[in-house]
Amino acid sequence: MKTYYKYIVLICLALSSFSCKKGFLEESSQDMVRPTTTEALNQLMTGEAYTLSGITHDYSELLSDDIQANYDANTIVVAALNKFSPVFTWEKNMIDRLLEVNASSPNIWYNYYIHIKGCNVVLDYVDKVSGSQAEKDNIRGQALALRSYYYLMLVNFFGKPYTGTAVNPETDLGVPLILTAEVSDAPISRATVKQVYSQLESDLLTAIPLLDANGAGNSIYKFNATAARLLLSRIYLYMGNWDGSINYTNQVIAKKPGLKNYNEITGTAYPINGALVSPEVIWGFGSLTEVSSLPFGNQQVAKASFTASDDLLNSFEPNDIRLTYNFANSVYVTSTLNAYKSKSGKFATSGNVNSKAFRTAEAYLNRAEANIQKAIQGNAGAINSALADLNLLRSNRIKTANYAPITISDPQALYTFYKAERRRELSLEDHRWFDLRRWGMPSIQHTIQVTAGAPTTVTLQQNDSRYTLGIPSEALNRNTNLVQNP
Repeated sequence: MKTYYKYIVLICLALSSFSCKKGFLEESSQDMVRPTTTEALNQLMTGEAYTLSGITHDYSELLSDDIQANYDANTIVVAALNKFSPVFTWEKNMIDRLLEVNASSPNIWYNYYIHIKGCNVVLDYVDKVSGSQAEKDNIRGQALALRSYYYLMLVNFFGKPYTGTAVNPETDLGVPLILTAEVSDAPISRATVKQVYSQLESDLLTAIPLLDANGAGNSIYKFNATAARLLLSRIYLYMGNWDGSINYTNQVIAKKPGLKNYNEITGTAYPINGALVSPEVIWGFGSLTEVSSLPFGNQQVAKASFTASDDLLNSFEPNDIRLTYNFANSVYVTSTLNAYKSKSGKFATSGNVNSKAFRTAEAYLNRAEANIQKAIQGNAGAINSALADLNLLRSNRIKTANYAPITISDPQALYTFYKAERRRELSLEDHRWFDLRRWGMPSIQHTIQVTAGAPTTVTLQQNDSRYTLGIPSEALNRNTNLVQNP
């Protein structure tokens, strides 16, 4: 670890263009300590490109219909309701509002670019350090895949979806594509949504063979070729490239087909995202702090301010074992002891380092959706492939005595069922908001009350411009070429 701390100054200086205390782009010292070996570069990547510590965003689930607000006069509840109401009610300046209330609130824009800068430093230096070519190619593959993931998150928070009505990826603005850590004085404009996705595709197509050849020994907390393939299948799904998504999910499932049979769980909890426990985890990432902070406003005398929504919980059939293990219970005491489903139960509070994961279950769902879309387009045989994937997943989630396979033959009806099933399986894993966006940006409502009296219902209209977040004012002030979302 001493080597890592020795080289941390490099990242700190390279990231100065995003610092809250320094200029948008600022010259870095020519005397900085630079990594000279693949070992040092790998340590730098672990600390600055990966996300096993700190919080990237802990409030994004509040955007979707998977979370509801609960009022109580308790001061802790009221404080959390007030703090996070800008997110829950889709205010365009929600990030600015959060920073006004608490300067340490996660800034999605800033935090992802911090990690992108970490990736760029690694990519800039990987050919300048000593070490074997295999070590360099493994590091390069990881950095490219990581950067692709971060840009996918950014473009889906701050850009329009790739497909749908009233969108055009060739002209809609995405996010700035910064592909080097080299310091420049020129402000950077936003790339189009299509340009961002094209970069992600290119980077992953480069990363996959590098990781195939050199990354087989990577730990579960490091990007590997199977994780890169799953990410590419997700990107193709978002783009509406059904054959591309099927191709890469086939490769994922061929390498890691196993699903956890929930009927075999005997304990009171099971972390399906636990990298050291779950057979489904392909890549474990994310800080425990990020997910353990929910439910906001948690205390002992009233229901927490924000919790898993009744709408989500009621979508599970009674014999669905996920309802038991995928959500954590919280309690509060009035005249009785009251228990309720409050937050994700998919992560382990000890032992496993990660809070989130790429899982095999997503591969089956991605492939099912792509095949349903092909069936809608007239490929009659594709619907049987989709049913096979959905039934396999559900047979590992529903009580065996009550399980019955789905036999829906109408593609549109199966698509409706599928969307609900994807919501259930991937709930509270950063998927729902992005799925709503690419599924036509439907109208949804949030009801919130912050003071005594009647609650307020806020409606996000279909194709609402608030389906894309406002860029933080700090970023706009420091980069005059940025254009704010309408």
